[in-house]
Amino acid sequence: MHPRNGSQERRRRERGIGGAEPTRTELVSMILGTFREMPGLSLHTNQAARLFGVGQATCAVVLEDLVTLGKLRRGMDGQYVGAQLDRAIPAPPPAPHDFAAFRRRH
Repeated sequence: MHPRNGSQERRRRERGIGGAEPTRTELVSMILGTFREMPGLSLHTNQAARLFGVGQATCAVVLEDLVTLGKLRRGMDGQYVGAQLDRAIPAPPPAPHDFAAFRRRH
């Protein structure tokens, strides 16, 4: 890599030069960790492939396997999201509304 203007290059590899993809175990760990850290995250396959630094075909297979295992789900628009978003979150119990008592105190 040849940095311009004497600045330090942050990339580990030059663009266009293939490197070893992470192992399946590493990739699954990265994917699940990312969705756990960012609960609202939703990604199309091509976005996930870029984010995790793997080929689109590899990423598609792993994402579909995670859907099958119930770790992720795939929306109608084709985006992958964390499976926990599929579960209903119970609403908190309603707060008692005793407005008469509130008005008497104020």
